[in-house]
Amino acid sequence: MSETLINNPLYKYFLSVQFGGKEIQKWKTLQHNGVLFPPEYVPHNIPILVKGNPIKLPLLAEEYATLYAKYIDSEYIRHASFRRNFWRDWKLTIRGLNIFSLDDCDFTLIRKHIDKQREILANLSKEDKLKIKEIKDKQAEPYKIAIVDGQPQPVGNFRMEPSGIFLGRGNHPKLGSIKKRIYPEDVTLNLGKEAPIPSTIPGHKWGNIIHDKIVEWLASWKDPISNKVKYVWLASHSDLRMQSDKDKFELARKLNKIINEIRQKNQENMTSTDPTTRQLATALYFIDILALRVGNEKGEDQADTVGVTSLRVEHIHLLDDNTFRIKLDFLGKDSIRYLNELNVDEQVYKNLKEFITNKTKDDELFELVNSTAINKYLQTFFPELTAKVFRTYNASYMFQEEITNINKKYKSYDKADRMQVLMDLYNKANIRVALLCNHQKNVLKGFKDQLQKIDSKILELKQKKLTAKNPKKIQEIIKKLRYKKEVKHQLKNISLVTSKTNYIDPRITVSFMKFHDIPIEKMFSKTLMEKFKWAFDVPANWVF
Repeated sequence: MSETLINNPLYKYFLSVQFGGKEIQKWKTLQHNGVLFPPEYVPHNIPILVKGNPIKLPLLAEEYATLYAKYIDSEYIRHASFRRNFWRDWKLTIRGLNIFSLDDCDFTLIRKHIDKQREILANLSKEDKLKIKEIKDKQAEPYKIAIVDGQPQPVGNFRMEPSGIFLGRGNHPKLGSIKKRIYPEDVTLNLGKEAPIPSTIPGHKWGNIIHDKIVEWLASWKDPISNKVKYVWLASHSDLRMQSDKDKFELARKLNKIINEIRQKNQENMTSTDPTTRQLATALYFIDILALRVGNEKGEDQADTVGVTSLRVEHIHLLDDNTFRIKLDFLGKDSIRYLNELNVDEQVYKNLKEFITNKTKDDELFELVNSTAINKYLQTFFPELTAKVFRTYNASYMFQEEITNINKKYKSYDKADRMQVLMDLYNKANIRVALLCNHQKNVLKGFKDQLQKIDSKILELKQKKLTAKNPKKIQEIIKKLRYKKEVKHQLKNISLVTSKTNYIDPRITVSFMKFHDIPIEKMFSKTLMEKFKWAFDVPANWVF
């Protein structure tokens, strides 16, 4: 990242929006050891077969062929785009070898080598595995800590990824593309002016060194697939990141106090004589009520994923002029489908009808606004307000409402299954938030097998119950297994972790835990306990 970019007014504006309406100095002194690069590729010299004839590949071509060979028995290989994109990139490394089609290539010999290496690793003794781990840990040790204002702070994702094949999610247009290896020349380091410049791979040098105190990242580089900038940050349990987390949720609580005023003003703006204001107000309705992301423009080689400001006419269907019912259907972040049918405010319905008039299905619904305009509009209500604050507010508010109802209903519940009942209800509340935010994941390959195993166990227990001395006990186990199956089915494509990690104020969980005397490890993983330790001092009656 160049000094020119850092001094660019648009960059400064982005930072002012990101960090609450003003540029805040994040640190005075910053020292770290850069990033850890993966080891260079070691050739195995095993050929591929081209129309049955063995051909030994040059180093880079062999590295990429080895990546491809890992997938030859997978579902990905059946995708035409996976093969097409790999071939487009790989053929640049095999010029002059008279290889004219991926279909002519047989990677079986390399795949056998991969399987053999996996088997060797799997069969290593515990001692040998421990030695390998110790070597890797020793290599990583210098990169785990940064010195911020004289204090050691943990670093997050300091490892650079090796080369690979891009998989993405959904029907991504770059599926199968080769992710090239990142070298120091691709990386910009952010350091204090007095800090020593870290050493790196022999024969290489860092792409750029900057000293930007208003950002928290330590290193950045451009992702070769998405062309977006990626960053190395301090770990989520570092002082700086924990304070940022706390500030984020405090900002959402601030919104909680004035949300009704904002909604009332936004409702008035939906009938404005200015068409841009009407579009901004209608877009905010979706961001607020449905917790939708803002959305940004995409390039032709990016997945066709949208947010509010990039919705097209084809994504919205007006179903009923009397009940003001609409259907939204589009691909959201990570190519996850968003499908929702609901009744909306009458004025929203009227505006949508106006916005789609005389447009084709490919036209933008909100052609007069973009994400920058949305955030500027939000800041007319108060300076720190952004669309993400709305999303955080709605997730936390909904979760708090659910938890409050649980607390009222189960305050005096003292049956033997008390802990399990409370945990189940807590998870159901988390599910509601995940559904609101459309936090989905791909269904695991073995999902059906998991359900079948539960069904088999239930069937087995039913048979035992017929001759059991204590059939009630067995029936209780069957009941629990049925519930387990139901929950698994509910969660098959829902990610609870995303909302719990990023959008639900952790203090709601901590107060719930204290209110019902539930061990913290039941609520948070070890990672989240570290990330949210700032939240642990709230009382049992704390409310968002």
